Amino acid sequence: MNLIRLTRTYRFVLALAILLPCIPLHAQNGGGKSSYSRFGLGLLNDQSQTWNKSMGGVGVALPSGNKLNTMNPASYAHLDSLSFILDVGMSGNFGSMSMGNSSKSVNNANFDYLVAGFRLRRNLGLSFGFKPYSTVGYSYTTTSPEAFRDENTGELIRNTTQYTGSGGLNQIFAGLGWKPISNFSIGANVGIMWGGYTHLMLQGFTADNSSSSNFDGFNFVQQSDVLTYKLDFGLQYAFRISHQDWLTVGATVGIGHKFDGDAALYRFMTTGDTLKVEAEKNAFDIPMTYAGGIAWQHKNNLIVSADMHYQAWGDCRMPMMEITDGVVTYPSTSRMYKNNYSLKAGIEYTPSLFYTDKYYKRIRYRMGVSYSSPHMNIDTGSGASSATYEGPGELAVSLGFGLPISNRYSRSRLNIGMQWLRRAPGSANLITENYFVLNLGLTFNERWFMKFKIQ
Repeated sequence: MNLIRLTRTYRFVLALAILLPCIPLHAQNGGGKSSYSRFGLGLLNDQSQTWNKSMGGVGVALPSGNKLNTMNPASYAHLDSLSFILDVGMSGNFGSMSMGNSSKSVNNANFDYLVAGFRLRRNLGLSFGFKPYSTVGYSYTTTSPEAFRDENTGELIRNTTQYTGSGGLNQIFAGLGWKPISNFSIGANVGIMWGGYTHLMLQGFTADNSSSSNFDGFNFVQQSDVLTYKLDFGLQYAFRISHQDWLTVGATVGIGHKFDGDAALYRFMTTGDTLKVEAEKNAFDIPMTYAGGIAWQHKNNLIVSADMHYQAWGDCRMPMMEITDGVVTYPSTSRMYKNNYSLKAGIEYTPSLFYTDKYYKRIRYRMGVSYSSPHMNIDTGSGASSATYEGPGELAVSLGFGLPISNRYSRSRLNIGMQWLRRAPGSANLITENYFVLNLGLTFNERWFMKFKIQ
């Protein structure tokens, strides 16, 4: 008699899968708290998962086997035939933002992803899931260092401006990976991306010896609502270099394009007089992206990998407020972006691939490093007082562990990763951010498709 076991673990995995459509409703409100999310489409989210975040974010040349790798859809062709894999991750950031002699603590938590995958048939694998693409979340206030004198009262007046923002873009996707010939696989991810942002700038004037002023402030609200597709292709080729060593190379291409997204700018005085300035329709772009990677695997328990990514942000447009001679416009321009690249390297080591009573030998030990150049330009004003600076680059050093969480026959793991992340601009006039990031992920890898026989 053939039986298929449905354990408590399976029911828990199924419950998580049912929650998938609900998570996007809340994910984009979950964090950021970076002043740099005020610019562009927001702060770009790391698209890797907890296990490879601990390896510096590598993944272009890594296959999906006992774990799921969504960074290259060609990897799905290597999914295990007996397993259903579900991977969910979240993170917490603990750090500070500083500029000059000023510093502020920043703590926040984020939902990172929920992805799943299984093999459809021989040499053909499927993956699907949800990931945030970018996050907008900030709130800060600036005060002009110089005051001006009110001609009517003689009081010294200072200008204070409050900036707040929220929103971001989310994406759901499905992908296939196929191995048409031995050691060579191709794949594609097809996704839908949606979301938007709200940026609010409130200007106020306060007398040095009073809590109010007779001057009206110029206030602005920027809003958008976007919807588009996302399309990525990948390939991998593995070849044996010795009896115990494999070398895999991989590449991915993401298709850049204009997308539906109408943006509007609202201007109003403190006492009223609302004015709406429309931006052109289809005012946004996402970039063409290219990535290449290489991975060396030794004895199935040691992996060393490196990736290089390039994103053509310099060709992308974004609505941007401009004030010239008192006239406010909101054109779509590529002035905010610049092309960027990132370099990543990581290693994973597992002392024993087979069951042993020594728990530490079954742990997967990971470490990595990554650097990403700036992809945005920062405008600090308008007219004669304007200045443009290069945005921040990012440097991260990572360490992590894959901990077995169930019996000797299960391949499910609790993934724990730690990162030191530094986001530093090229100018002392901008904010530097330093974070300790705790990444938590749970990978369920259970044998849904194995049939057990009772004699």
